[in-house]
Amino acid sequence: MLLSFILRQRILNIFAPLGGLAQLARALPWHGRGHRFDSDILHKSWFNEPAFFAMRFIVYILYSTKCDKYYVGQTANLEVRMEEHNIGKGGAFSSSCLPWILVYQESFPSRREAVKREREIKNKKSRIYIEKLISRA
Repeated sequence: MLLSFILRQRILNIFAPLGGLAQLARALPWHGRGHRFDSDILHKSWFNEPAFFAMRFIVYILYSTKCDKYYVGQTANLEVRMEEHNIGKGGAFSSSCLPWILVYQESFPSRREAVKREREIKNKKSRIYIEKLISRA
């Protein structure tokens, strides 16, 4: 009994400059929730969160009826990128051939793979190859 009293006094003396044990308890994240720990953190299913999974990167091919040309690119957000193309953001080529129509897309788990595929398509320098890709999709 005397030992627990002495121990309690020492703990209080250590935390007294900080505002005592009550101040320390209020600073802890689980205080006021009635739990020893924040169960949301331990039991939350992170697999249902969209940010948990790796981003998907998309290689896309656009077609301009105005210029009768194809454009090959890659992005992490196709909707935003399409909007940028069609409002004229980008280089002189893509902004001179508005509007652009999405005719083909492929999805990849990493940007590295998407860039590799984009280069592969561009290095073919073949309209016939692009049209075969589109027809197979």
